[in-house]
Formats: sequence, structure tokens, C-alpha cells
Amino acid sequence: MKSILQLVGLCLLSGAATANAQTLLSIPFDNDDDLQYFVAPVDELAVEPAFDNQRCLIVGSDVVAQALKPIAVQALKKYKLTIRAAVDDSDTVETNDRLPEILAKNGGKSFAACQLTFFDKDGEETTFLLYGRIRMRADPISIISGQLHEFVSVFYAPPEAETLQLKLLPRGRKVWIDEIVLERETSEGTENGNPDFRYGKFNLSGWDPGSEGRLYVRSDGTTVLKCGTSGGSSFFAVDDQVRYSFHCKGKGYSKTAGKVTVSFYDMTGKDLGYTHLFWGRDMEEGATKNGIKPPPGAKLAMLKSSRLILEQVMVTQDGPATD
Repeated sequence: MKSILQLVGLCLLSGAATANAQTLLSIPFDNDDDLQYFVAPVDELAVEPAFDNQRCLIVGSDVVAQALKPIAVQALKKYKLTIRAAVDDSDTVETNDRLPEILAKNGGKSFAACQLTFFDKDGEETTFLLYGRIRMRADPISIISGQLHEFVSVFYAPPEAETLQLKLLPRGRKVWIDEIVLERETSEGTENGNPDFRYGKFNLSGWDPGSEGRLYVRSDGTTVLKCGTSGGSSFFAVDDQVRYSFHCKGKGYSKTAGKVTVSFYDMTGKDLGYTHLFWGRDMEEGATKNGIKPPPGAKLAMLKSSRLILEQVMVTQDGPATD
């Protein structure tokens, strides 16, 4: 059963979202009133001038964790979380060019972060399951810049999710947060998240580059994903009564052929099979495959990629399936 604290939090945050139905949470940290969004006590938090005398939330290095009040979400809907933040650390993007690679390998476990935890209708933690048994958690946002920087995560709420709780984890570092915004994602125009890596080399948004993989910026300014021997996207929702188009652009980099496939799952994460999409050699100018219908019972999908430099992987609906 939900605690009274959770219910109070939901009332407060649902009221804050009334002005814009697509925005669930928007905290500018302009004054101490913004501390109302956090679970008490908040004695170790402060809103004070920081960068260029700009007011920010300041989370001290001695804080173990500080949670925000739960936010109502809808299962299998797509969301975008943006945090503009900075950290006091000797190892930041300004001092270490290898941070994207380190993040890809360890998931940011050693860095200051914002953790995402979902709860079901009974207040129990819930997440995605793969093969019906392996838990797939939403990746945290790692705060790795010494200057205020936008960190973005695009994700789907799990099948049983009713609330989302954000938790700040300084991990022994002082953290400044200028803004937190959670909204329904509507601007990408795709079913999958972060389809063209538009959020930059520090924002995987659920993409797993696999071994030796990472996001990086090419000389022309385009952010691309290097996929190792096994990589892929996070889960995204599909409908077994709808056909889909898949557009991929990229290039293989290994003597062993690179490829992109899509795997389908039911609501419990049971594997229902996969469809081969493209070989790396076919994607250099961009390639599209239309009319792909998920197998019966499919509610989730995941893109899988290997030995490719990906520029775009875009999944869109064709329309209702007719057989």
C-alpha cells in the first residue's frame, strides 16, 4: 500500500504539472520554496548563488542520498528527464577525455548521479524484465561536468510503473543543480529513444554501446555511437497490431560484418523472436525497411547492434496492420 508520504508527494507534483499536461516536473531552483519537492528532511540542501551569481541547488558532499517526492507516470509511455548540473570533482569532462568510455563501461556507478526508481500500484519497486527474470533498470544520469551542463535521459516507464522517484547521489562530491525537468517526450518523432544521439556524447539515454563502444563527436560535429561486439537500445513500446518502419544510417568498421536487428518481447520480458534489419554495408547512405509487424503478444522491443558506427536508428509507426 502506498505510504502517506507518497500520496502527499503525488498531490503536490500533480498540481505543479497542471499548467502543462506534458510537463510533470519543472524545478528552476530560484529560491528555497523549491525545496518542497524533496522528501524531508532537507537541512543539508540549500538554494544559493553559485555560477556567475546564478542561484542553484547545492547538495553537500556529505549527503548520502536525497530523494524527491514521487511523481505519477504512465506505464509504457516515453519520458525525457533533463538535469542541468555541475560537480566539484577532479575527474570531469573538462579534465578527462576518456569519461564517455568509462561511463559506457561502468554505467556511471562511481560518479555523482541522479537515480531513477519506479514503483507499482502497491508501492513496490518495479522495472523491466528480460526473459521474464533478468531485471533491466533505468540508467542513472551521471553528473560529470565541472561547469553547468545539460544531462538528458529519454526512457520508457516499465509495464507496471505508476510512480517515479528521483534520487540525488553526490557520492562524496559537492553538486550544483540549476534545473530539473521531467516531461513526456514528444519531439523526437520516433518510438525508440535518442534516435540520432542528439543529446551529445555524455547522454546515452539507455543505449548500451557494448564492449569497446562509446559515444563520440566526429570532426563534422555529429555525435555517433560506436557499437562493440554487442550493443543496443533500451526497451521501447510496440503494438502487435501496428506495422513499423526502421531507418538506419551507419557504417561497419570491422572485418566481421556489422548488423542491426530488433528483438520483440511480451509484457513480462519473454523473448518472442527477432527480425534482421540491415548489414553495415547496406546502411552507409541510410536504409529503410517498412511494414515490419511485431509477433503476436509483443509489447516491447529492443534494437541490437554490433561492429557499427551508428548515426541514426529511427523506429516509426506505419499504421494499423492488415493481413
